[in-house]
Amino acid sequence: MRLVILAAAATLVLTGTVSAKEARHHHSHDATASVAGGAAPADTLSAHDAHALNLRDSGYNPAGDRDGVGNIKQN
Repeated sequence: MRLVILAAAATLVLTGTVSAKEARHHHSHDATASVAGGAAPADTLSAHDAHALNLRDSGYNPAGDRDGVGNIKQN
């Protein structure tokens, strides 16, 4: 039983070490990466503004959320 536990622990340690090394090698700290022509940087919109823009682009109509007297519609 001890051998199984030690083997499992050793496997976890080795797997974690390999994963950590791969993560370090693939992570880039280049802040001067080129931006595609005409593309806006991702940080120009706040999270709320980006969400609202995505909703509008997908065809969401907030006027459809309310009924004729202004109450929120129930599904």
